[in-house]
Amino acid sequence: MKRIGVVVTNLAGSGAEKVALTQAKLFREKGHEVALFLLDNIQKYNTDDCDFPIVPLSNGKDTYKFLGRLGDFIYAKILESKMKKIGKFDLVISNLPRADRVVKLLAHHNKYFVIHISYKAELEKFSKKRARKKLKLYKFLYENENIITVANDIIKDFDVLDIKYKSATTIYNPFDFEEIKSKGNEAIEIGYEYIISPSAFREQKRYDVMLDAFKMIEHDIKLVILANSDDKLTKMIQERDLEDKVVVLGFQQNPYKYMKNAKLMIMGSDYEGFGMVIVESLILNTPVVSTDCPTGPREILTGDLSKWLVPVNNPKALAQKIDHALESNILIDEESINKFNKEYIYKEFEALWEK
Repeated sequence: MKRIGVVVTNLAGSGAEKVALTQAKLFREKGHEVALFLLDNIQKYNTDDCDFPIVPLSNGKDTYKFLGRLGDFIYAKILESKMKKIGKFDLVISNLPRADRVVKLLAHHNKYFVIHISYKAELEKFSKKRARKKLKLYKFLYENENIITVANDIIKDFDVLDIKYKSATTIYNPFDFEEIKSKGNEAIEIGYEYIISPSAFREQKRYDVMLDAFKMIEHDIKLVILANSDDKLTKMIQERDLEDKVVVLGFQQNPYKYMKNAKLMIMGSDYEGFGMVIVESLILNTPVVSTDCPTGPREILTGDLSKWLVPVNNPKALAQKIDHALESNILIDEESINKFNKEYIYKEFEALWEK
């Protein structure tokens, strides 16, 4: 048995935060002693079934972030103190750059940094000045460190960016197939056919592209969005005269029942790390049309499913593929996604730390 610390910014509702929570649950389920440390005391995800400590390092959001590097040192000292009260940790797993900035400063011999997005694709969207600043940060964080990437192509990004890590391993995000299927079977009160976008509202998710594509499709169907309502999103919908066709349900504790009953899941991102909602949809036997991001979707939508990938930033191609998918009988072979099952993923974590 090992004592494992999982560190993440918070549990505010993003995919990477859900992954950190799933990591902690998985390690505890396998008999390890686990503590989940949050920089911010924000918990939107249901943690009632967690039989391990969830330890906030501050009382609110961004408590010390405004202090920059000094804030990172304060968080690191608090983390070190909280860990000492629990006992000696065998390894620490950090998720997301804000948490990585803190864990980088932690005096611990066995740290792993989970990389959840394509930094190369992210930097290409920034101005040259901002990209240089970000790259400098990433080199500081990850040089001579152990990294875990959630997609194989992310390791290639690190090589292109000349970030000289100590070791790099790809371990896909873990999924609890049975829990997802069980939650997917819960009833919903929707009396119309719909396609769904369960992605958070962020610039990289390209809701403008999705809405442009949705306006072009020939099928008479609604679009359900599981992102929190936002003035920018509302404006995008209004500008396209889609108020009667788009339903924004906001963040859901159980998104799976909506994903299960959708005719199709769509994703229009410029870049991802992995694309969790793609795997979740496939587990629920819901077909997927996704942009072919630099990393992620092409490692999930393989074989016959690869034809449902479309070029990035191409609303017309996305619209055509949505119409085609709605007219097709798309078969999803669970064998093709078993590599994402938490049982398989745990063996990869175990092999990593037993090296």
